[in-house]
Amino acid sequence: MKNYLFPLLAAFALTAGIANAQTTPQQGGGRPSPEQMAARQSERMAKGLGLSADQTTKVQQIMTARDQEMQAMRGQMQAGTATREQMRDQMMAGRTKYDGQFKAVLTPDQYTKYAAMQAEHMQRGGRGMGPRSDSTDAKGKVKIKKNKMKMKAE
Repeated sequence: MKNYLFPLLAAFALTAGIANAQTTPQQGGGRPSPEQMAARQSERMAKGLGLSADQTTKVQQIMTARDQEMQAMRGQMQAGTATREQMRDQMMAGRTKYDGQFKAVLTPDQYTKYAAMQAEHMQRGGRGMGPRSDSTDAKGKVKIKKNKMKMKAE
């Protein structure tokens, strides 16, 4: 009986995982939709900034619009209809526009915290992973390690 218990539990876990994956639709390539990303981001901001329900709703609307705009920009880049410089200019204009909208929704204290969160996010490279402990010095400057791998003569 015990010999069948582990495979049975493993099969159940696999089935539950597949069922969950089927109930959470995503776009091609495993990327979440702009609405899903906005919901996740606004939830994180609500916790981090102590947003009210009304503020959370407004922030989610702003983020949905921003994420949809970003998705359209990615499509332009992939289609080759926009250059890197055009994309950079569009992104900077979008950042200014959406920061202004956030500033209108958040209190001054919340906006200050939001700006600090954004600066920290940019410092980490925008990927959500903090810097490795050996990648910064005591002054917070990033140290660049050179690959010291020696080439072997064949």
